[in-house]
Amino acid sequence: MSARGNLFGLLATIAASGLLHAQDVPGAEAEAADRIIFAGATVVDGTGAPPRTDMAIVLEGEEIVAVVPVGELGAELRDGAEVVDASAWFAIPGLIESHTHVATMANRARAEFILNRQLYGGITTARDMAGDVRSLMDLQRASLVKEIDAPDLRFAALMAGPEFFTDPRTVSSAAGETPGEVTWMQAITEETDLVEAVTLARGTWATGIKTYAAIDGNLLAAIAAEARRQGIPVWAHVHVGPARALEIARAGVRAMSHVCDVGSAAIPDDVFREGQEGLRSGFVDVSLDDPAIDSVFAAMRRNGTVLDATLRIVVQIGQRRMAAVDTVGAAPPRTAGDSARARPDRRPIPPIDRRRRGVRPRCETADAMALTRKAYEAGVMIAAGTDGMTPPDSAFPALHEEIRLLHEEVGMPMMDVLKAASYHGAVALGLEETVGTLEPGKHGNIMFLREDPLAGAESLRSVELTVKRGTLYYRRDFVLGEPPPGPGGPPGL
Repeated sequence: MSARGNLFGLLATIAASGLLHAQDVPGAEAEAADRIIFAGATVVDGTGAPPRTDMAIVLEGEEIVAVVPVGELGAELRDGAEVVDASAWFAIPGLIESHTHVATMANRARAEFILNRQLYGGITTARDMAGDVRSLMDLQRASLVKEIDAPDLRFAALMAGPEFFTDPRTVSSAAGETPGEVTWMQAITEETDLVEAVTLARGTWATGIKTYAAIDGNLLAAIAAEARRQGIPVWAHVHVGPARALEIARAGVRAMSHVCDVGSAAIPDDVFREGQEGLRSGFVDVSLDDPAIDSVFAAMRRNGTVLDATLRIVVQIGQRRMAAVDTVGAAPPRTAGDSARARPDRRPIPPIDRRRRGVRPRCETADAMALTRKAYEAGVMIAAGTDGMTPPDSAFPALHEEIRLLHEEVGMPMMDVLKAASYHGAVALGLEETVGTLEPGKHGNIMFLREDPLAGAESLRSVELTVKRGTLYYRRDFVLGEPPPGPGGPPGL
């Protein structure tokens, strides 16, 4: 063994004695052992079990191999291990951001800025809910091989009705190609070969298929059934008009996004039909006590469907602005290079329908909190997703604010909020066998905190260390930096 190796072996032994923290050893990260023991932590494992004190979390490579009381650590586990003194820390599962957008417009520098802030804020897995898959695949690879400091990135391939693909966000996410005709953004009709469409979506390396707008209930159910057959989850907006919330919940999709649109179940049928026919548009007042809303939550609970409430975006921009963003609008001006005349190999882009088709339930911030509370009380799994991000000068990612809203405004106990921000996110992604809790066999994804995470949402800002797949990222090393120049692109899909 080299003199350097002998030195690190000696320092590791001293660290194991508690006299020196392993993180204080110069170059320890670069020379990290295959086995790491975090000794003495108070563990809140994400399963809903009560906290356990003086615990040891043992990682072997990227995987958790043991979570045991320190007194039960045998010599076979200690031998050759790097020991990190975690006796002053609380350990929770790495957070899962269930709804983010980092590549609506491909901008690698901007995406890295966002993902870096997420990782050092405790997020070890992020789900991008539709963007330019060419960029997302590269970011996913870069994260997995540790080329960039970022959460593990999962992403969606999008399916929607043909009329949706004049939306400027789809134009941005398919730049250089025709939206609706690429494998990651497919226009779907009753005539579509769904076996082929789902296969093409899987070929993008997407973790799930997102269904958005202009899909009816029967077609959505068919998409979900074929996706289940091929082993890929479907993630739906709560309202994909003409399919409404109850039809979507009954289709058995894995997750539903945007709690405000649960109210679509309570819109009278004749009013909803007039909206689909283009005879009226805008917001409709509904009662949150309507039994149809209860039926949606009952179906979600029965099918194990996760609600991705996205409360923060309701607070940030208001439901009225979100509805404007979600409505098919004018696409950016076309250049000669984008026109059908310049590209005769492609069918003409359909004319833009400028009518504000459809009606939506009126939903203010208080309504969104009340609906999420009803879902929680009905036993629906709630996940923590933001559909947005904090300003460039913010030191923490948006998920911290979503967690605060779930606790302080919805009224969920912090134990359940932590489960929402970890295990339920894993269920939504279909990754519950590998992430979401601190258990043997799961990825070594851990967030270490100075303060008790059950004391309130603010405690999560006391992060000392994020561990992703066994790699250590100390908060003290985080540098926010200057946000990259250039456009951020249109709002996320």
